[in-house]
Amino acid sequence: MLYDRNYASYFHLATLSKLDKKFVIRGEAASFSPARDMLKGEGSDSQIVTLIPHNSKRQEIKNNDLPEQITVRFVRVQLKTGEYEVLVTSLQDEQQFPSEDFLDIYHKRWAVEGFYAILKTRLNLENFSGKTVHSVYQDFYSTVYLTGLESILTADIDEQLASKPTKNKQQDNRTVSFNAIKNQAVELLCSNLDSDMVIKRLEMLFLTNPVSIRTQREVLRKKRSSRHQANYLRRNKKITF
Repeated sequence: MLYDRNYASYFHLATLSKLDKKFVIRGEAASFSPARDMLKGEGSDSQIVTLIPHNSKRQEIKNNDLPEQITVRFVRVQLKTGEYEVLVTSLQDEQQFPSEDFLDIYHKRWAVEGFYAILKTRLNLENFSGKTVHSVYQDFYSTVYLTGLESILTADIDEQLASKPTKNKQQDNRTVSFNAIKNQAVELLCSNLDSDMVIKRLEMLFLTNPVSIRTQREVLRKKRSSRHQANYLRRNKKITF
């Protein structure tokens, strides 16, 4: 199980340990003292540490029948930017799981992170059409359903584009595909029109504006202030769906 930051609490680690779950979690300086020291570059890149809960949390741990001490491994990895990340993991065998493998292991979470980005930014999932529980459920499930539909309808298109002899591999432009499905969904799912004809029409739209995959390009993440982000979300963000 792969987790990003803010999940490395003792309660969560103890729960996973009790359930015998294997995990890799990004640690923060505010989580545990070994993580704080390792983020400063101190100590070795792999450390086996026994953790105990803070005094204020002991009763909560007992009430939930969780272990009052757990042994985990802290692994430090270095990003291409030169910055350190510290991961907390149950994978304690350093021979079977060398420290240098953890950068690739942690990177595997990006597929899920990318899906969350589609739901929350491109499809604006949190902009609900109503305030009732029913409307929130309706918006959520319809959005998730349409993302699956988009993946199915564009799978063959991505194969066609990837096989083209171009300098950079190409793939479906998701802004185009989601917008096309938005406008054709009712006809595809609810009308008496021939579904094959609708799908062919969608495929033609998917092929109109593909995007290139530039694997060597790296875009540095810019840190924005909360004020800048709020202004972008309120005034500048363009909603696709």
